[in-house]
Amino acid sequence: MTRKAGDEASSSLFTSAISRRAALTGMAGLGAGAFLLRLSSLPAQAAAGGELQVMAWEGYDLTSELADWRKTNGVTVETTSIANQDDVQAKFVAGNPPPIDLAEYNQAYADLYIREMKIVTPIDVSKVPNYTSDNLFSQFYDQPTWFADGQHWGSPYIWGFNTILFNADKLAKPASYADLLDPSLKGKIAIMDDTVSSWPVAARVAGLGEKYPLLTKDELGKAFAEFSKYRDQARVIALNQGELVNLMVSGEVVAALCADPSIITQTDQQNMKIEMAMPKEGPVLWVDAWFIPISADNIEAAHAFINQSLDPAVQAKVAMAVVQAPVSKKAVALLDEKSRSRIDYNAIDSIFAAGLPGIPPRASDTHATYDDWIAAWQEFKAGM
Repeated sequence: MTRKAGDEASSSLFTSAISRRAALTGMAGLGAGAFLLRLSSLPAQAAAGGELQVMAWEGYDLTSELADWRKTNGVTVETTSIANQDDVQAKFVAGNPPPIDLAEYNQAYADLYIREMKIVTPIDVSKVPNYTSDNLFSQFYDQPTWFADGQHWGSPYIWGFNTILFNADKLAKPASYADLLDPSLKGKIAIMDDTVSSWPVAARVAGLGEKYPLLTKDELGKAFAEFSKYRDQARVIALNQGELVNLMVSGEVVAALCADPSIITQTDQQNMKIEMAMPKEGPVLWVDAWFIPISADNIEAAHAFINQSLDPAVQAKVAMAVVQAPVSKKAVALLDEKSRSRIDYNAIDSIFAAGLPGIPPRASDTHATYDDWIAAWQEFKAGM
């Protein structure tokens, strides 16, 4: 993946994020011995089939898309929903993590999971035949965010944008985040309790988007001073997608700042017309990947699951279901017209040219650190 210039900016794509919502303190001093001991006790090869323990974002767990595969292979899946990225690493804070076989992570968490917490088991791509340059867009094949030190740590399987979502029957399409500050929308917008998406937007509305995540402490203060205008305009800081769906369906909220378009599927089912807008400041780009935790005890089935997640037909189905985009270039032709026209796949190089959003550095003499951002975020939320 293309990265920003400069050593610190480059490394920021691999700096550790503690959560989409709140920090897990004390991780820096967490010993790796328990994790390595757990890894050494895993079987070299687990039996195919059986039960898979999966942690996934709501709607992204492939429950319907892999129904036939599960039946054919005798696989049962127990899914735990992720509301915030910290739900995943929280499972590994204790020295005896549960036997989770698969989980998702946003690209910004690579360094935390792989190098600091050491909770990721390398993927054997010989067992993932769908992981090929012929099937995947080049942005997702052997890129440093997921392939490093000669090993595959994650398998990208879905990407997209968090952006403005709005009730098309009650509001004209916003052209800018600033449109949500219109006095008529006082108490009618929502902000997601999601640091990965909200922090870049805080920087952008303050005119500091190109510097994110490397803002000085003074610039951090300016970013949240500007972002507070949106908080003061909001009815709520929504904790999860389910809360946002309920608020939009009830009509209490008519627009959400930088939300996941996957809720459109849920609102459609309730005859609520929600659309997404691409503000001039830009949506927040992200890529989610599957990884196999060190506590996995059904590694064979985990690899098979990852492989099926990259099947073009499965890719198309999940992309349409969550209103996002496939990593498989072969899947594009299988999308319905509405889904295919939502993104110009011929322009994917330019979409990713600026790189994926990073995370503020853990330590810095010149820039606001991750802890500084967490403190500012908590203060921001306390002001509701």
